[in-house]
Amino acid sequence: MSEELKTRNPDETLDVRGESCPVPEMMASKKLKKMKTGQILEVLTDHQPAVDVTLPSLCKSHGYPFEILKDGEVYKFRIMKVS
Repeated sequence: MSEELKTRNPDETLDVRGESCPVPEMMASKKLKKMKTGQILEVLTDHQPAVDVTLPSLCKSHGYPFEILKDGEVYKFRIMKVS
């Protein structure tokens, strides 16, 4: 699963660079609700607390697998929607 999150192109991308908590988590949650099971959401963020705390918390509460990729100063937080 983790390999798929790293290599597969995301189905949706959400750019929340420059936004601080709780905006990245709220916008990701809203976007995920509209997505289908098996789709991948990539959240682009430069806000460290979103990467360390709020986005992982969102994923764990819903049982969504996630992967964090760093690209320079930007994090690509990939979430797979399951059920």
